Parts: sequence; structure tokens; C-alpha cells
Amino acid sequence: MVVDRSRRTCLLCGAPFTGRAFVCRPCADRYRSGPIPDGVLRRFYQQVDVEYPEWANTYGNYNPPRAILSFLERLDRNLRVLEIGAGGGFLLEELWRRGFRRMTGSDITVTALLEMSHRDSQLQVVGADAESLPFRDQTFDVVISSDVIEHLVRPDDHLAEVRRVLSPGGQYLLKTPNRRPAELYYRLRGLYDHHIWHPSMFAPGELQRAMARHGFRVSFLPVAELTAAQIRKIPTGIGKKVLSRAPIGWLPVMLHPHLEVVATRRG
Repeated sequence: MVVDRSRRTCLLCGAPFTGRAFVCRPCADRYRSGPIPDGVLRRFYQQVDVEYPEWANTYGNYNPPRAILSFLERLDRNLRVLEIGAGGGFLLEELWRRGFRRMTGSDITVTALLEMSHRDSQLQVVGADAESLPFRDQTFDVVISSDVIEHLVRPDDHLAEVRRVLSPGGQYLLKTPNRRPAELYYRLRGLYDHHIWHPSMFAPGELQRAMARHGFRVSFLPVAELTAAQIRKIPTGIGKKVLSRAPIGWLPVMLHPHLEVVATRRG
């Protein structure tokens, strides 16, 4: 999200307003009691790329899943890899440099698919809804999503689809905000529209239970530091300097700003 208070345009209705949110209050209230329709949500994320390219994962590698990258370093380079919500393809490009070759990147917006197709690595690029994947059963050995599941209206549909396309014993590598610290931050910063762009956040126990319902065994990876995107969201001043160097790996998982997970498909 873009946390600097400024005069801006609502990404849903085009009305001007002043604040830190993506949408005006009337639009935020319109979808507060129910899920935002898929078509509206797709248009919203396309408009994020248009209006805020300097914050979008389509155009910059601001929020890399460092713990997941460290875990991937141990894996066989011949594994079949899918990244869901790959944005501009920066993570897959990094995996290409590390020797992975059998990779597919998917996203839901035209802007992301175009940007991903320009990456140096030879990726298969597929337009795909994360809740209804256009792949055969057991197509992949590893599925990755970084900051995706929190954006989904139907996360259980997504987890069922990930399990379906994974081979038995395959692994789902997932990065997502930790619900309780994230919600506290949103309230303090006046981000009244977070129910639109983060409708499905999880605390560690909630994520573990959701994964178990779909036949996954979960391990939480150690998270050592804030990402560049998280540091950008800290207000300027001495607090920013202190927090950007905070050894968050010493904290219990429930207090981590985000979660990085290895979920192994049972059976």
C-alpha cells in the first residue's frame, strides 16, 4: 500500500480524495459487508499498476521472500516450479539465475503478464486465477506464492487448487502478512480500505489449520529481517532507523510482521 498521505484518485470510482488508502470511503464501505466482485477486484489491481508503479510488485522487487529463497537453494534444480501471482517475474528470474529451468509464472492482470514476459529467463507465462488454476492434476513439484493469498476472496478454493496441481510430497512455499500485526498497523495508519485488498489474512495458527484442512503439513521458516517494502512503510525519523535494523528473528512467530511457510502435500 501507499502510506504517504496525499491527494489521490479512488481506484474504483475515480473520485478525488485525500488520504493513504487506495479507495475513497464510500467505495470502501460499499464492499465492507461482502466480498468485492472478481471483475472489480481485477480492475482494482490493474489500476494499482497504472497509478502506483513505484509500489507495485509488477515493476519492482520490493518484497522478496528471503527465507523461501534460502529454502529453495537446497532443492533439486529439475523440479517443476509454479509461481502464482508472480507479478513482474523477479523471483522466477532469480531462480533462473540459480539454475532452475522448469518454471511457470502466472498472474491475473495483463500488466503483470506483459512485464513477466520481458524477463531474461525463459519462463512459461500463463494468465491464471489463483482460485481456479488452468493446470492438470499433479503438474508441479513446487508451488510458490509471495504476498498473494491475503488478496484472495476464497482462500480455501485456492488451497484446494494448489493441492490438486502439486505432486504427492510436493511443497507449497507461501509468504503472507501476519494478520494481527498487520491489522494493528492498518488501524494506526488509517488504511480503512484494507478489507478490499487484504480480505484473507491469517495468524500463524489460523494458517496452519487452513493448510491442514487441505492436506498440508506446515513448517514456519525463520524470518530474520524486514523487507524493503516493509521498511518503506515505517514513518520517517528515528523509529524508521531502529525498526529497519530490528532482529525480528528473535521474536516468536506470532509477532513476525509476515509469515514464510513450507507446506508439504500429504499423501
